[in-house]
Amino acid sequence: MANYFVSYDLNGRNPTHAEMDKHLKKLGKCVLRVLETVWYVRSQKSAEQLYNYVNSILSSNDRVLVIDARNCHWRNLLVSDQAIQNCWHS
Repeated sequence: MANYFVSYDLNGRNPTHAEMDKHLKKLGKCVLRVLETVWYVRSQKSAEQLYNYVNSILSSNDRVLVIDARNCHWRNLLVSDQAIQNCWHS
């Protein structure tokens, strides 16, 4: 399993942020919104597979970034430190 951060900018009517939330949450239990449009994802998918999954719902005007994270430090995320630590080390 790998740790990823996914960030996106929506620049059109579709998808909505609610649709993006639903789409990302389908990836599993270790999918956490850590900043407004930045998500932590623990997945067996490769970075390219995760990118393709996220990109499949986006319009051509939207932006996306998928980062394979091997080490990370954080402060004041939208989720508890314990929640992300539990996923990171699972």
